[in-house]
Amino acid sequence: MENHNIMIVALHDKPDSIEDCIKLLNDEWPRSKTARNEHSIRLRSIESSNPNLPISLIMVSNTTTGKGDVIGHAKIARLPFEPASCMIESVLINPANRGKGFGKLLMEECEKLAVKLGFSTAVLSTHDKQQFYQKLGYEFCQPVSQYGGGPSPSKPSLSQAKEHKIPTKSDKSICQEEKEIRTSVTVPQPPPLPKSNNAFCIAKVYMKKSLNQ
Repeated sequence: MENHNIMIVALHDKPDSIEDCIKLLNDEWPRSKTARNEHSIRLRSIESSNPNLPISLIMVSNTTTGKGDVIGHAKIARLPFEPASCMIESVLINPANRGKGFGKLLMEECEKLAVKLGFSTAVLSTHDKQQFYQKLGYEFCQPVSQYGGGPSPSKPSLSQAKEHKIPTKSDKSICQEEKEIRTSVTVPQPPPLPKSNNAFCIAKVYMKKSLNQ
């Protein structure tokens, strides 16, 4: 997508903007106490962008004299347990360009691409942008799993079962004594956590939108 002021492209089609994209994301959402770790963690995520998903879209100021500044980012990923749905995440417009309609434009491009890729529903999560997404047609929904689960637990083998010792009467007595000792000790309550105005202290909510409207 392109107009006279900005263009939206896949990050893997514009690798010269990777470093600018990392800086944009890290400035908004720091992920590590050390700059080196922060950069490497974000780099691994950014470099995973590919046509088969996940895919990172970047909004770039459209200039004819250079590569342009990265002013926005969004990522589309699969949901392992909901094949008809995709996850739109890490949606961000840099502070200097907010309030200009760029966020809405970036989301519209994400939804168009999601439909093109065969998805019928878009899901996202947010801490403090509920009103923005509601204006775009998103509704609150139950949390979804973004990651595949591990293998289902299997029954223990006979050798494993033998290792589980059945407690004897004396063992039970010892356990009871230890329990009585623990309950008789008064443990002081921890001090209350300090209040914070950080938006990330607000509970994350999930929202979704049908793309077939």
